[in-house]
Amino acid sequence: MAGALTEIPLPPLREDLRLLPGPRSRDGAPTWTVHDPARHRFLRLGWLEFEILTRWALGRSDRVAQAVATETVIRADEGDVLQMLAFADRAGLLQPLGEAGAKRLRLEAERRRLSAAMWLLKNYLFLRVRLLNPDRALAALLRLLGFVFTRGFVAAVALAAVLAGFLVWRQWPAYTHNFMYLFTLQGAALAALALSFAKVVHELGHGLTARHFGCRVPAMGVGLLVLWPVLWTDTTDAWRLTDRRQRMLIDAAGMAAEIVLAVAATLAWCVLADGPLRSGAFLLSSSTWILTIVVNVNPMMRFDGYYLLSDLLDVPNLQDRGFALTRWRLRELLFGLGDPPPERFPPRLAAVVLVYGTCTLIYRFVLFMGIALLVYHLAFKALGLLLMIVEVGWFVARPICGELRVWARRTGGMRVNRHTLATAVGLAALLAALLLPWHTQVSAPALLRAGRQAVLATGERGRLVRLVPQGQTVAEGAVVAELDSPQVTYGRRAALLRIAGLREEIAGAAFDPDRSGGLEVSWRELEDAVAKLRAFEAQEAALQVRAPFAGEVLDIPPDLRPGTWLPRRERLGLLVERSRGLAEAYVEETDIARVHVGAPATFVPDGGAAAIAMTVAEIGPAAIKALDSPDLASLHGGGVAVRKDASGALVPQIAVYRVVLRPVETDARVAVRQRGAVAIEGDRVSLLGRIARRAAALLVRESGL
Repeated sequence: MAGALTEIPLPPLREDLRLLPGPRSRDGAPTWTVHDPARHRFLRLGWLEFEILTRWALGRSDRVAQAVATETVIRADEGDVLQMLAFADRAGLLQPLGEAGAKRLRLEAERRRLSAAMWLLKNYLFLRVRLLNPDRALAALLRLLGFVFTRGFVAAVALAAVLAGFLVWRQWPAYTHNFMYLFTLQGAALAALALSFAKVVHELGHGLTARHFGCRVPAMGVGLLVLWPVLWTDTTDAWRLTDRRQRMLIDAAGMAAEIVLAVAATLAWCVLADGPLRSGAFLLSSSTWILTIVVNVNPMMRFDGYYLLSDLLDVPNLQDRGFALTRWRLRELLFGLGDPPPERFPPRLAAVVLVYGTCTLIYRFVLFMGIALLVYHLAFKALGLLLMIVEVGWFVARPICGELRVWARRTGGMRVNRHTLATAVGLAALLAALLLPWHTQVSAPALLRAGRQAVLATGERGRLVRLVPQGQTVAEGAVVAELDSPQVTYGRRAALLRIAGLREEIAGAAFDPDRSGGLEVSWRELEDAVAKLRAFEAQEAALQVRAPFAGEVLDIPPDLRPGTWLPRRERLGLLVERSRGLAEAYVEETDIARVHVGAPATFVPDGGAAAIAMTVAEIGPAAIKALDSPDLASLHGGGVAVRKDASGALVPQIAVYRVVLRPVETDARVAVRQRGAVAIEGDRVSLLGRIARRAAALLVRESGL
């Protein structure tokens, strides 16, 4: 085998590659950077790789290994040379010689060639469009703005920031009041302009700082991040720099530029008169740069914070290396494969990279699921559902399935160890929890109230004479409140006098032939007077508010006093029959088939009160169209997700059924209205079955089928 290795020739390297000195590594060893101008890419090399490349012209792996071993202190072997050969081939550093080289180029071109659907799939999340080459313009601008890189300018900005903070503190109520302007149409348009201007300043900060340290800035452009336009600047040339602090300054320059802009805008807001200019200064001094920094500082996205962390740790390509270390650690924890780590880090740095990789994987999962929901809501239902499935399938399910295939391939035929045993036990417990029908309870938001209750209100306008006290128990038909009305009393007496006069007139006409012709008119007037009397008697009866059933009078307004004039339909209180309580629960459609009349249940009130044993008394035949219990609406803090329609009705977001429950103890006194939740004993079902039914219901509902 060793003899076979000595015969492997080394293809020549590309002549356009440039080898540049790099920064010192963490242990102080020198590094070098290979610049690939064709791809505008930089590759970092260690000491061993550099020594191998400088002797590449020897043409054979054995000669290169022997030269490195004899001419340096590095004990290299042919395996190291072959690893470097494989790396150079993958990185495209070799000249494509002969038919093999041409074939490799064709294969690489075919791999890069994408169909229209695949191109759209890979680029609709973030599509970059190059607009201009700003290198010369930035060089000219740097001659004018070179003072911003001086210590004096930094000190001046710091003093200006302190002054701006003091002035804003003096006008803090006026400053915070400007936030209301953002909710107007003009304010939203001005906010968009201010944000666009801040982003231009942000990218100029990156470009000017890169030029200040002698780097080229070959491109600026706009990108579409989930159809939202963002600017970008190509500062890849910063890899030439050997000072890590200079690269970090380039990374942070965009945020620093926005902070300088915010300080200047704050001072402008303090001196400008009210108007669009002052509103724009407020936007630049507050929300725009804060939002930008919050987004850019996040190291889990490939924005400024990521590159800052990468340069701070001196770990280029931090995200991919963190993912590789996380996958290795997960495989070792689950299966104990005994594989060496993908690369060796110092212990503390390894822990940081591992934590970063783990957190970023979790963050990406949540982010892609959020993007899936976003693209679903941005499009019409059919297209949105398709895009959401593609998003979840490509960016979430595909990497997970790929890792599972690696597990299956690596664990095939391996011996049982404590890691695989613990993993098998955990997997069995998880499958049991998912597949076994152990789940019986059906939970639903509920409202406990008295079985019979009625609102006590005035039937006629009048003056309050008497009202029973709060908490008094009254019998059915008892007078709860009594009013009087001089108008009704006068009308009733006038009607009685009119009736008496008409009766005397009719009686006298029976004995007077001259008046007999007017009897018909008198009888009609008598009928009208009697009808008026009946109406006044009805109004007089309405002045007495009676209990429709026996119960307790509650919720009397505290300002009600005898002598108060009240209009019609004025609320006087609430009549409650506490001994016949019930609970109204709203069960989701996916669980209603598991609930049956007579099933035991438990009502748990909000606030930690004692639970109440109940039974299911009634199940609604169909899903409700509108929620009649506002206490349970999500708009009021309840557990039923609702929205208001044009008429103001509370329409449930998902199909729910009304279920009526009654206490087991029929004489138990219940609260007037108590919000809580019920746990109903239903048919057994597995957790996986519940998830499948909910997913199917969601798919059918959201697809419009």
